[in-house]
Amino acid sequence: MKKITALVLALTILASVAVFSAGAASRVTGLKQIGSSTTSFEISWGEYWGATRYKVEYSNSANGTYKIDTEYASTSLNEYVYGVSPGYTYYVKVTPYVDGAYVNSAASEPFAVATSPNPVTNLKQTGATTSSYTIKWTGSLGATKYGVYKYTNGAEKLIGYTTSTSYTVKNVSNKKDVDYSTYVRAIRNVNGYNAASYYEYLSSYTIDLIPAKPKAPTIGSVFDNIGVVYINHQNVKFQDGYEANFYKANKKKVFTSGTSYRYTDFKKGQFYKVKTRAWTKIGASSAQHYGKWSKFTYFTLGCKNTKASAKNNSIKVRWSKVKGGKVKYDIFVSKSYNTGLKKFKKNVKSTSIKVTKFGKKRLSRRTYYYIYIQPKIKVGKKWFKSPIKQYISTSTK
Repeated sequence: MKKITALVLALTILASVAVFSAGAASRVTGLKQIGSSTTSFEISWGEYWGATRYKVEYSNSANGTYKIDTEYASTSLNEYVYGVSPGYTYYVKVTPYVDGAYVNSAASEPFAVATSPNPVTNLKQTGATTSSYTIKWTGSLGATKYGVYKYTNGAEKLIGYTTSTSYTVKNVSNKKDVDYSTYVRAIRNVNGYNAASYYEYLSSYTIDLIPAKPKAPTIGSVFDNIGVVYINHQNVKFQDGYEANFYKANKKKVFTSGTSYRYTDFKKGQFYKVKTRAWTKIGASSAQHYGKWSKFTYFTLGCKNTKASAKNNSIKVRWSKVKGGKVKYDIFVSKSYNTGLKKFKKNVKSTSIKVTKFGKKRLSRRTYYYIYIQPKIKVGKKWFKSPIKQYISTSTK
């Protein structure tokens, strides 16, 4: 019985020694990178049984000569390595110290880590559409990709990655200001870790999009005696200026154009049309990038050769046909200048009319009246009224 007990004890001791030896022969594992800068990297690893400290070594080649960073890495299981170059891959080995000696056979396999590249330079906007903007920069040595981010409300949010030195940020609204700065970071990716540089950024105030299509312009003041027209252009977001083109209503050739509010050389008896578009400058470039043209506004300064003659309690008005296409006229009557207009008749095809009523009542005798003529022109299947009503005044007898 004693022999059997001794044999069991011996086998148990041998098994324990075998287990310990197997444990001692295993390697340090669980290496991962948890931090980086342009001159350092931080690693961590899994605990090795029985180790009281660790030796950390690194090299710029997996099979190269390793330099000792420290022989006293603590059991906190992480270490900063300093004095390395930006944008490089290094290889790290961690060796455990057990029972008064380093167990070289238990050193980890070489593990690749990265340092952060230097920041990108010359970041600028180079292009835009109505819903996107393109940025470009000078690349950073050692970067394997670049991260583009938006920074707003104190937080950085990834927009996307690229391996080139330009990026187009999409799905942006040109109906409102861009409310975030755009960050770009150079990144060296090794073993799934993004060693990112410090950021370069474009302020939200410097980002421009192509302006939206404005509404059709409106006609402001008109001085028909000298052929002057003022227009009102809708200001849109990202607009640095605008352009207006005028045409005769039935012509394709530009009659006049410009970037102001005041235009000249218009004449009565002719229908015109005007459209506008906004433009912006991108970055430091002086080039003008244009948005889409607005719809046309059609107008005329009035009719030529207007005459009015009164007979008892009626007024006959004559005028010359307005050129430019198929034209009709709406007629209004008032007792005051530019107020209290009442429609007398619409869609008059001829160039004369006998006015007999003011509203529902007949014209009064020996009363002063204003007769307004509003031309309108047919374009395609639609009719467009001139915003300008020309008047002629006279008194009944």
